[in-house]
Amino acid sequence: MLPYYGPLNQLEAAFVEALEQMTVIDGHEHLPLEKDRLNQNLDAFSLFSHYCQWDLWSAGMDWDTRVRVLQGDEDLAWKWKEFAPYYDQMKHTCYARAAHIALEHFYGEKELTADNVEAVTERIRKNSTEGLYDRVLRQECKIETTLNCDSPLTERQDGLLTPLVRHPGDVWDWKTVARDFAGPNGEEPENLDDVLASCKRRAEMAKELGLPAIKFMPLYYHGYTEAEARECFAQMKANPEKRFPRSSPLTEYAMEKAMEYTHEAGLVCAVHTGYWNDYKELSPENLVPIIRKNWDMKIDVFHLGYPYVREAIMLGKVWPNVKLNMCWTYLISQKFAMEALDEMLEMLPVNKIFGFGGDYYVVEKVFGHLVMARETIAKVLARKVSEGAFSFDRGLQIAERILYSNSKEFYNL
Repeated sequence: MLPYYGPLNQLEAAFVEALEQMTVIDGHEHLPLEKDRLNQNLDAFSLFSHYCQWDLWSAGMDWDTRVRVLQGDEDLAWKWKEFAPYYDQMKHTCYARAAHIALEHFYGEKELTADNVEAVTERIRKNSTEGLYDRVLRQECKIETTLNCDSPLTERQDGLLTPLVRHPGDVWDWKTVARDFAGPNGEEPENLDDVLASCKRRAEMAKELGLPAIKFMPLYYHGYTEAEARECFAQMKANPEKRFPRSSPLTEYAMEKAMEYTHEAGLVCAVHTGYWNDYKELSPENLVPIIRKNWDMKIDVFHLGYPYVREAIMLGKVWPNVKLNMCWTYLISQKFAMEALDEMLEMLPVNKIFGFGGDYYVVEKVFGHLVMARETIAKVLARKVSEGAFSFDRGLQIAERILYSNSKEFYNL
């Protein structure tokens, strides 16, 4: 058993040991291609980018300084001086824990310090060689494939990356409409019909490429009509400098139609819900009107809608076409993830739950997050066995389903 877990009783440890041997489908990542990662001259602070950066900023770190520390090529001593006070404020968080597990496992240090920052940087650069993704994902994590956003749609990284297509989520003026709903030759859309044709082409392209899903952001739902969407399009085109709400009649209507096109193409609608920026506009409740119209549309609810966890769970409870994805959750809070999984096992058929998604663009941190996921899942399963809810063997069956089979079957991987 790996040495990175917290205190475990005998039953929890038995589950952890079993989970470490299981193959995993990673339900959500943002990984660049390996060749792009290898072209980056990363240093020790890269392990504290993506998610850790938001705790650093929340702790008071200046925005521009944060960017220079985590992404710039400044002197390591200067970076450490700027980083250390805020690192000290956030090093206990779940975001930091995943980074620390990765730091220890791959680079031999429990925390970053003034004394080891240069050595860790050297080790990261030495490790950044061809085969990095295979070593981390396939060998260390036992991940078969990742459902990956933001990498090129035609490149699979020897099967480790299964790309997802994105539906435009940040559309608020004419510039973004013209960019994100352009015609097949890059021409600007002339009307709503052109916008919808762009959405349909996106779904057809995903199907032709053999990709399993399109990712959406479920903005506030108002039930806007086609006529209102056409009027909104006309206003945006006539007022190119004006900024509209993200949840405008045009964006809402286009998203709903795009989800229908995705379903018609036989693909999954993977939906980000909850936490991010103005999380109020991303509540899983926004999906209810669409689900009620489309009972057989395959919907994967990312992040359990945190902080709207029970709203998300109820979608899975009520609707047979809705699945619940625990990607990112253990990073937000292992406590919340533990209680949510316990509650889901009381409320839902086991085929409703997808148990892991690293949600990272730093590949080593996927390992850290997976350690936290295994620990959390093991504790929940051990608790249920101790309570008499099911046997140890049944717990292993549940673990295999939520870490592998459920995602593989739903996404036709």
